[in-house]
Formats: sequence, structure tokens, C-alpha cells
Amino acid sequence: MKETKALTSRQREVFEFILKWMRETRLPPTLSEVAQFLGVPYPKSASAHLDALEKKGYIQRSPGKARGILLTPLGESYQMDRLVEDILEIPVVGRIRAGWLTGSELVPDGSMAVPRSLFSEKPDFVLQVRGDSMTGAGIFDGDMAFIKKSREASNGDLIVAHIQGEVTLKQLIVEKRRLILRAANPQYSDIIVPPEDEAQLVQGKLIGLFRDNIRSVVEARRG
Repeated sequence: MKETKALTSRQREVFEFILKWMRETRLPPTLSEVAQFLGVPYPKSASAHLDALEKKGYIQRSPGKARGILLTPLGESYQMDRLVEDILEIPVVGRIRAGWLTGSELVPDGSMAVPRSLFSEKPDFVLQVRGDSMTGAGIFDGDMAFIKKSREASNGDLIVAHIQGEVTLKQLIVEKRRLILRAANPQYSDIIVPPEDEAQLVQGKLIGLFRDNIRSVVEARRG
């Protein structure tokens, strides 16, 4: 039985490169591909790192095979631990209108598990979109909107807005000292924000979307 020891920082980098490569291609990397990752000129220069990973029990190598790296049970356990660490549980807090202001439900409604790597900053909560006022911005009825809490926003940001006792998803426009909520659908008119609603207007900013039929998260963009 091979002795198992903790990895050095460099060995961990190499092993995580191998895991990432295998997740993305469903094949192990070649020695040349490991060498390229390490920035060393010859494939054999990378062999010492693989020898160390094998000696410590994280991989097994098949001599004579170009893609002869196999994960051991220890390596698979390490991979599962890292995958769990990289998952975010984001609370789902209800529904938000992307249409006329006719009522929004903001109540706890479970959570969503998403990869941490999909976001440059962690979302605080998720809202399910209802309505078609933001279709021009690529936001459709049923989409899950990932929101970062914020009380500040810039001109052009897509925000969760609280206005007239309702909550809606719109683009914030700052124009001649007025705040305007703008849809991304010509069927909907601009909403001029009354002065009494300005202080509590911004509740958060859209930082990502999940669409069930394509199973992906896309980075939110300004309209």
C-alpha cells in the first residue's frame, strides 16, 4: 500500500490542473500538457511532479500510455472534497416582476446549488423572474436572477428596485437628476421614480442568470 502524505503547494497545483483537465476533456492530460502547464521546456521535466503524486497515493500511472494517469481512491476523494467546497448554496427568496408593477412575492423558497467559479462575487439571493419586460436584455420569464445586495447602483445597472410598495427588475437610468426604471421591451414605458422612493429604490444588482432549459449561468451585462 502506498504511503499517503499531504501535497506541497506545487504538487497541489499540478494535481488540480490534472483534475480540471479531466473534468473539461474527460481524459487525463499527457506529460507534454502537464509540462506546458508548468512552463517547463521538456516533458520529462514534469515527470518528477507526477512521480511525487503517485508516490503519495493520488494518482496511478500506466507506463507506455500517452494518457496514462488514473485517479486512485484518494485522488477521487480529494476531487469530491474540492467540488463540495466549490459549490455555493444561494437562498431563493421568491419571485420578482419583470413587467407591470402588479405584485412581487419575496418569501423564502429553498435554495440553489451553483459552482462558485461561475461568479466573480458571491450572490446573496436568487429571485425567479416573472414577466417579459426585460427580454431585450436576455432576461425571460422563469429565469432565475442572481442578486448581489446593494443600496447603490450606477447608470445602466440592472437592479432589483423597490418602488410604490412593489419590487421589480429593471435597468436604472440616471437622467437630468431623475431616476428612471427602464424596461428592455418597447411595450413597457419608463417608470419615473418619485422622490419619496429614491432612498429605498436600489435593493440589489443583477450579477447572473440561470435558465433551466439551457442549464447555464450567464454573466449579467448592462443593457
